[in-house]
Amino acid sequence: MSKVKMTISVPEELATYLRSTPNASSVVVEAVEIYRARALEKELEEAYQADAEESEKLNVDWESIDAEVGE
Repeated sequence: MSKVKMTISVPEELATYLRSTPNASSVVVEAVEIYRARALEKELEEAYQADAEESEKLNVDWESIDAEVGE
């Protein structure tokens, strides 16, 4: 994986912590990966909820038709 050097601004307390770690870059990479995974999980959860609502609407629409076919 190629790497890109970036300059970012963080609160002083985080900067102090990062400076105390043996590899600040790996700490930042891990934190960003966790943040991104949480964001993707949230997006997926919202999509599932929207899909569930749509599925329920379709189910209601088709229940009456299924009942008619069963008669």
